[in-house]
Amino acid sequence: MKSQAIGVLLAAGIAEAFVGGPSLGLAPSRINKAVSRSPAPRAGFALRTLKAQETDVEKMSLAQKEKLYLDSCAAFNADKKQIISDDEFEELKENLSFEGSKVILMSRDEIKFMVASARFTEGKPILSDEEYNSLRSKLKAINSPALVHDAPSCKISDDGKQICKSDLTPDDGKNALLYTPALVLTALLVNEYCFWANHWDPLLSLIVGSPVIAGVTYILTNYIYFQQPFITKTQCPKCTTPQNIYFGDVLFCEGGKPSDVVKTACVNKACGCAMIATKSNMLVTSE
Repeated sequence: MKSQAIGVLLAAGIAEAFVGGPSLGLAPSRINKAVSRSPAPRAGFALRTLKAQETDVEKMSLAQKEKLYLDSCAAFNADKKQIISDDEFEELKENLSFEGSKVILMSRDEIKFMVASARFTEGKPILSDEEYNSLRSKLKAINSPALVHDAPSCKISDDGKQICKSDLTPDDGKNALLYTPALVLTALLVNEYCFWANHWDPLLSLIVGSPVIAGVTYILTNYIYFQQPFITKTQCPKCTTPQNIYFGDVLFCEGGKPSDVVKTACVNKACGCAMIATKSNMLVTSE
């Protein structure tokens, strides 16, 4: 008898939990009234507009956020209108900053260049050819990341030949390594001279002689060992194999006057693409 009573009480508790009220003694009509009194979901909450879906930055990918940011800047500066509100724009900037986007760190000229390139592709140019080329040269001189493409691009010339190109970027690590031989040699000579001439401590010799070490190192590296050395990194325009391209001369092998154009080939033997690298344009093209 006790087990049956316990079973009845448990069943009553479960029914009360599911129905929201005491199940024992509750008529079906009262249950229907209770259900009918619950508010119906609003249609506006269930069916969101397309614009709201597009500006919901939490559900967008990084590429979509960056495109929306550039489109917003273009619409505000070129078309004098807003496609998202100020609050949504600030939220978009915070999301891009949190995800480490490079677009949010770009200067006004870099954003202007990217917007002009996008509008030109759409057939709605906002800059003349002279203004566009001038802005591109200005950004190229400071090695702006706005001009660097993530992948090579190709096109078909008038004679039906495929021409591919890829961007050159400075290889700061290897350029710094070029100064190592001259730095070690100069530091040893200065250290030895200060020790035997003045009996200075080696650490003191390096500190006091650092201006001399830096100057001699620069002269030896750029005018004696190498002539106008500059190491760049790029991708093969056809097979995208990473490789380095060196501009400059070594021990006056080319007369000490290095060329602005370097002809080389892809390091991938399976590809072997002939390439022409131009230092002034920071571009490499396939032959």
